[in-house]
Amino acid sequence: MSEDIKLPYQDFYFGDWLTGTADLTHQQKGIYITLYALTGTRNGRGLPNDWDILCRMVNVYHEDLDKSEELKKDLQLILSNKFVLIDGNYQQQRQYEDRLKKVELIKLKKLAGSKGGVAKRKQNSSRVSESDSESLLTSIWDQLLVKRGSKQVALKSFINNALDIDPKILVEKYNSLCSQSDDPKFIPHFSTWLNQGRWEEELPTAKEEQIIFSAPKDYKNYVSFVKRCQHTTFIDKEMVDRMLKDGLITQEEHDRW
Repeated sequence: MSEDIKLPYQDFYFGDWLTGTADLTHQQKGIYITLYALTGTRNGRGLPNDWDILCRMVNVYHEDLDKSEELKKDLQLILSNKFVLIDGNYQQQRQYEDRLKKVELIKLKKLAGSKGGVAKRKQNSSRVSESDSESLLTSIWDQLLVKRGSKQVALKSFINNALDIDPKILVEKYNSLCSQSDDPKFIPHFSTWLNQGRWEEELPTAKEEQIIFSAPKDYKNYVSFVKRCQHTTFIDKEMVDRMLKDGLITQEEHDRW
């Protein structure tokens, strides 16, 4: 059973996290990452669909009753917007699907034994044979915008990890990563990229990148930053002017910032 396989960590894509939580408060983000980590420790079973248990797991209780109610509302918001019910338990959709893929890969490797990924491909893919893999990799290699690393090492990675993946997807995804990099030295070797299965990674679009670095709507969350004269890309002059107009900061704090 998949529950017998323990995965102490999973892939965590920083850009996707920033984009997906841009509209959340810091408190809501804290609750979200706590639920995400708790789900990851339960070996695919998900979180119980029991409100009292979930409140205890996240620890939404506070001596200030109003604060406690605020935490509970944030917990409900995160459950509603970031989790889904699967087989009666709460799951984070992407985390759940990633785990299923990794568990399946582990099972296939166990079945393949010492032959590893090559045997798995032979059992499951008639589209391309091992003898054709070198010419197929050459075709892919020639289309890459940036050729990082050794082609021979890339061939081994290709056979073990991506022999049954559409070559067009591999070329498109890797070239997309290359085109978004400001410096080629930060682009991973093609073999490393294949080993990590990064053709499944969703790169942020220009619009998404703008969302990541745009100022949150609720400028009131950043009053303490201005009072401490702590600058951040999330705060602009218009926000500081609104704080002054609403009496949230003094004229001196406004001018000092």
